[in-house]
Amino acid sequence: MCRPAETTKLRDSTLEQFAAILIRSTFSFLVLSLILIASIQAEDVEGEAVAAGDVRPHLEYLASPDRRGRDTWGKQESRDYILARFQEYGLQPLFPEDSWWQWLPNRDPDDGSDNYEGQNLGGFVQGTDPQLRQEWIVVNAHYDHLGVIRGRIYPGADDNASGVSMLLEVAERIAKSPLRRSVAFVSFDREEELLWGSRWFVAHSPIPLDQIKLCVTADMIGRSLGGLQSQTVFIMGAEHSHAVRHAIDHVPLPDKLELAPLGTDYVGPRSDYAPFRDERIPFLFYSTGETPDYHTPRDTLDKIDFDKTARISTHILRTIQTLGDSEEDIHWRPAEYHNLEEAQAVHRVVSTLLNADDGGRYALSNSQRFFVSQIFAKTKYMLSVERVTDEERSWLKRATQILMFTTF
Repeated sequence: MCRPAETTKLRDSTLEQFAAILIRSTFSFLVLSLILIASIQAEDVEGEAVAAGDVRPHLEYLASPDRRGRDTWGKQESRDYILARFQEYGLQPLFPEDSWWQWLPNRDPDDGSDNYEGQNLGGFVQGTDPQLRQEWIVVNAHYDHLGVIRGRIYPGADDNASGVSMLLEVAERIAKSPLRRSVAFVSFDREEELLWGSRWFVAHSPIPLDQIKLCVTADMIGRSLGGLQSQTVFIMGAEHSHAVRHAIDHVPLPDKLELAPLGTDYVGPRSDYAPFRDERIPFLFYSTGETPDYHTPRDTLDKIDFDKTARISTHILRTIQTLGDSEEDIHWRPAEYHNLEEAQAVHRVVSTLLNADDGGRYALSNSQRFFVSQIFAKTKYMLSVERVTDEERSWLKRATQILMFTTF
């Protein structure tokens, strides 16, 4: 039989052992819980991301020689394909009388009568918030191209089957997990004809223009500027909205993708964001830039970087999700340029170009090499002093425009 002091000592020892076991068990449980949560989060991110295998089937269909460059019949097949995906994903028709279509008029110069040539296609996912669902994000990519010219097919793989592949993949994911704001998905026709499809849409919008808080346009997101090997995507428009700029600064960037922010004044009204911009609607324009195959029969499927297209689509998706659920008001502001970021973007382009020239992958003439070297030196200086004056920005914008016209 134990004495009282020994009994107390034994009891205290037992309690200490029990406490130690409890602490170890609790710690193990917490560790396992954290691992499980991290695993679930990783699976969620992985499931959300767009993969190369997701965008490839859309590109293969739309840029197939069977679509004949999306000529009259090829456009009809392309519209049918896009509509089938919208219906499969559970989108609702965007236009009046539950229509998926918006007919585009064409005035016959011979007799002055009105007829129709072309169709915009649109569906939407209604927002979940009783108040914010009255606000809209319009995601868009044009599906038309040049068709057949003098017997040669212009497939338009990058321009703009790549953008449509983004549109479809983002639509599918938003339909599965609706946002607080409503999201419309529109594939414009006749972009190649002075943006006629988007101009008509904005002039006859099924959504009151003051309720459209953001336009997101993707046009040519499957290649690299000049055909150079680069993981850069240019993004324009964030200068016109604090909320949009904040989202771009904080949305996680997919691995290997590089954002190159530029003011839209660097390129002008180059795609379907322009009619929205003219109405002072905030916008984002994603593009990897022109290549030597732009508007030629060489814009073919085999030159598409499917991984890059998927990464850009993922970034667009995350940006829309962020802004679609944000409490922050999305509104237009006068342009507030981020000069240093623009200088960094241009510096990256000219650095890649000079390296490609040195490596024999891109041939520059002596005058081109001198001009590119000048831009390289001046942007390097701007980055070293971490300052770009308004005068320097004006010079850089003009130099970049000349570079695009004379070199790419």
